Amino acid sequence: MGRPLKIKKSTTKDIGFNAWNTLTNPVYPSTFNATQYAGVVGGEGNGGGVATAAYPVVKCRVFIAGQTERDGWIVRQKGSRKYLVEDTSGAQGVCVLANQAASSLTAGNMNISYSLDADSSEVLISKLTNKYAYDFTGGEVGGTTDNGWAQSAVQQNVRYAANFFTDEGTEIKSGTTGQANTATQQNLLNLVIVENYTS
Repeated sequence: MGRPLKIKKSTTKDIGFNAWNTLTNPVYPSTFNATQYAGVVGGEGNGGGVATAAYPVVKCRVFIAGQTERDGWIVRQKGSRKYLVEDTSGAQGVCVLANQAASSLTAGNMNISYSLDADSSEVLISKLTNKYAYDFTGGEVGGTTDNGWAQSAVQQNVRYAANFFTDEGTEIKSGTTGQANTATQQNLLNLVIVENYTS
């Protein structure tokens, strides 16, 4: 699974990532302002939680087994595509990211969406990390497993630079030339705004 998604616990500690203006000589896409940052975090949202406009948290749609489909938030990451979530009724359960639209989720599944290029419609996320969102472009090959999506079951999904503030521009992928993308090499990552709670 790698590093789990960072979870925001309060409005004063572990609130997110360092803003660009707190770093020494930062280089960042011009579509960000200096008080923003790249990356996303989980944590309680939907009013009364730990989300703020400056430090939002990921919003998701969840269908916890034995409940009905509702908005929710991430309590803890349990696998690369599996999360302990809480819905707006206070119920907690484990859900897996699925390529199922809101109002069409089946029990035990959830979705998180992002927007790209300001005017795009919502796109569902197949995998989310602190810094990256992956889509379902490659589709599913081989189906799912009891533990969620098998790595071999999702092929060629596109990686994006996840954040809460801007979906315009690109970020250079670490370890690449920074040149234009080619058919075999993704050098630049498009920025996407992950759906979020701000209160």
